[in-house]
Amino acid sequence: AAARLQRQTENVDARTSDPREGRVKPAAKEDTSSPPFAPASPDIVVRRVGDGGVLVDLRTNAIFELNDTGMRVWELIVEGLGLDAMAARLAEEFEVSAADGLTACRQLVDELRAEGLLR
Repeated sequence: AAARLQRQTENVDARTSDPREGRVKPAAKEDTSSPPFAPASPDIVVRRVGDGGVLVDLRTNAIFELNDTGMRVWELIVEGLGLDAMAARLAEEFEVSAADGLTACRQLVDELRAEGLLR
């Protein structure tokens, strides 16, 4: 259940999409098992595509593709869960070990931070 974030080489014209649709808001819930994560900006547009999803950073017009595990991790981040709670959910939903779920969450959180998508 490795989460995958892939930067797309194409840019999107932010003017062609409804800027209000799909924007995410930082979650109100908090998991005390680790620091809460939140999208870095309300200008990150999220769309579910098939089992995975696409993140578009309207600040830079960068497009990122998430696989099914990555999209689920993003949804759990938006719900306000910390690493331990996200890993437990992944273990349950994807039938993987808690250790594998935690590894997938940590890896994706690190990638999202490196791309400026999480704070």
